[in-house]
Amino acid sequence: MPFAGIPDADAHGRPGAGGGGTGLRIVYTLELARRTASSPVKALVVHPGSAMTGLQQHGDSAPSRMVTSIAARLFMGSAEGAAWPSLCAATSPHVRSGGFIGPTGRDQTSGAPKPAGLPAGADDPAEGRRLWAVSEQLTGVPFDLEAGTAPSW
Repeated sequence: MPFAGIPDADAHGRPGAGGGGTGLRIVYTLELARRTASSPVKALVVHPGSAMTGLQQHGDSAPSRMVTSIAARLFMGSAEGAAWPSLCAATSPHVRSGGFIGPTGRDQTSGAPKPAGLPAGADDPAEGRRLWAVSEQLTGVPFDLEAGTAPSW
């Protein structure tokens, strides 16, 4: 997985472009799961799907608002439904650290939560270690969970 886009966050502080930030968050979370494997901490990847919220309802033009309205009915779930995967991850006794929980609907856009497949390459331990190291370098904050040392805030 290329890491070239990490320093170049978008206007919302998200690393990378074109969804690359999502892939990096998955790799990072799986690395956290590996590093906390001997502790009671669970690190899970949670995908809420697509939900129609107030964020999509503020298009600049009538055609934009119409397309958003149609897409919402066809492809998006409710804001409440988008919370289900997070609630499942937080409360289910069946989730395992390193798991990926997402909606069961078409293209994982909505529906009841269930374990989901990881994107190809996301579970590569070498990539996880590399991303962890780059993150420490870019932030200047060492975070060695294996040694039991965390930054003091």
